Amino acid sequence: MRRVADWRIRLVLLVLVIVSVTWSTARAQQFLSTIGAPPPPNLPPTGAWGEVIMANSKWIVVQNHQGQQFPVKIDSAHIRQFLVRWPTTPSALTNQSLVEAIGLDLGSNILRTDHVDVFEGADQMLVAPTYKSLLPNNQIVTTIDPTFNRMMTAWDIAGQAYLHGWAYPVAPGQLGIPARLHVVGNPVGVDPLRLLIVGNNIATVTTGDPSVPLVMHQVTLGTASFVQKGDLVFLTPVDVNSDSLILAQLVLYKKVSRNRFEP
Repeated sequence: MRRVADWRIRLVLLVLVIVSVTWSTARAQQFLSTIGAPPPPNLPPTGAWGEVIMANSKWIVVQNHQGQQFPVKIDSAHIRQFLVRWPTTPSALTNQSLVEAIGLDLGSNILRTDHVDVFEGADQMLVAPTYKSLLPNNQIVTTIDPTFNRMMTAWDIAGQAYLHGWAYPVAPGQLGIPARLHVVGNPVGVDPLRLLIVGNNIATVTTGDPSVPLVMHQVTLGTASFVQKGDLVFLTPVDVNSDSLILAQLVLYKKVSRNRFEP
């Protein structure tokens, strides 16, 4: 009984920390809106890493780096989004694959990143063909303030004052806001990786250094059969009830590719 009481106390403390962070963020955004300042960049989700120490068809138990253990019931009421990331390679791609890449816009439909995600079959419902410029805080570049204007003026007062030098340091010698590019498309080449994008154009993905390999993960929807003892997970908790964490998202990291996995 004491063990049950201990983990319930730890769950309650975890939820209180999450609520406190969320409340502080909301208050900060409200204050900025009252003085006419742009909102701060999107914060990463409040979550934690853990290791699966037990798994069956209905439950998983996750242990964090401090040795604390948390049960999670495997159903849609307790895990709102369950994703699995499987390591993969360019040789596994086909012209039916969908590849998502987000990175620094180098111009001429070339973006620099060190990681891409791959979606196959029914899991392609998680993405859609995409080509769009992004601001560093993941907001879409607007029509009234296009990337071209930022390039020509070389100084975006609001962006530089409230983002760069605070949340997003600008590289030496770089003028204006460093633009980013988000693309999702079918691969038409792998060395370098080239993606067929909207308008029958080609986007090239590079790491910027030939000696640095491009890391690739296949992303799939998760099921209980994928979970094994020793897997790493990233949890984004939003609540807790009498027997389980309630998660906005659970991301399971596998050590083998999807086609080599044996339940």
